[in-house]
Amino acid sequence: MLFFAAGALAAMASWIGNRLALKLMGAREIVLLAPLIEEAAKTGAAILTGSSLILTHGAFGLIEGVYDAWNAGLQGLQAGVASLAGHLFYGYITFMVMQRHHSWLFAVLSGYLLHMLWNVTVLKFLVKRRRQSA
Repeated sequence: MLFFAAGALAAMASWIGNRLALKLMGAREIVLLAPLIEEAAKTGAAILTGSSLILTHGAFGLIEGVYDAWNAGLQGLQAGVASLAGHLFYGYITFMVMQRHHSWLFAVLSGYLLHMLWNVTVLKFLVKRRRQSA
């Protein structure tokens, strides 16, 4: 259960870091900085606590997913499930890179790039969808 505490620690650190980044950078923070903050927080919390890297990422995704579902109803539920799956995937990739290259920095950057790519894809999809419905 240590992984859940690590995931909660990462969620709190990310929430604070993302709020500050949003104030400093504005909307582009969503794509550029939030994934870096989150990937570093999840991996850092797992390393600091000695808990499972993948399960820490998953616990973070579950916490973020519940938050999304709580705040946005049915669409939030879909986003919540995507959050859990996505963060588990980022955790798996981070773990695999860490195992292969023995570098937490390279592992975090790999997770960050995937997370950022996902955010860009989702934002482009949402913008396209909003344009079509307008």
